[in-house]
Amino acid sequence: MKKLLTFVIALLFATNLFAQSKPLTFLGVPIIDNIDKVLQQYAEKGYKPRIKTSKTVYGEYRDMIVKINILYNRDTQMATAVVVIPTDEYMCTADEVGKLFNDMLDEFNNNPNYTADPQNKKIPEGEDIVEGIWEKEKVYEAHFYQDGDRRKRVELSIHEYDGKYYVAESYCMKKPQ
Repeated sequence: MKKLLTFVIALLFATNLFAQSKPLTFLGVPIIDNIDKVLQQYAEKGYKPRIKTSKTVYGEYRDMIVKINILYNRDTQMATAVVVIPTDEYMCTADEVGKLFNDMLDEFNNNPNYTADPQNKKIPEGEDIVEGIWEKEKVYEAHFYQDGDRRKRVELSIHEYDGKYYVAESYCMKKPQ
């Protein structure tokens, strides 16, 4: 009887902890949810699709116009991740993107809602990002965990598009290992 009571108490405690954990969010919108519900919540915040049936919404974020690509499972209609990318007119040069990456790294490091991965590194001033990306095949990325939960992964990464550069923000639940 004592073992059964201990098991029930442990089960209740574990269930209560699970119920209290907050979901991964971007701009206060839970990432893992029905795609239509996620789109509706972003619409309420002023983010709109340019094509009515699109799962990409546009709006202002970080003083620029961005597109928020909402990735989802077509079978379950559940959103699984979001990727935030500036629109073409807000992309920048290779020199500017290094500073932007470092500024965003500082911003996330100073935000108490995020825990930084210890392997995150700033880009040294004067580093040739173009050479790093193309010739050395170097990857510029940093990882953070929302609410200290290693499953709630946020990634900053530098990309090139048509001769312009940008920092993408990706929000994705990582499967437990």
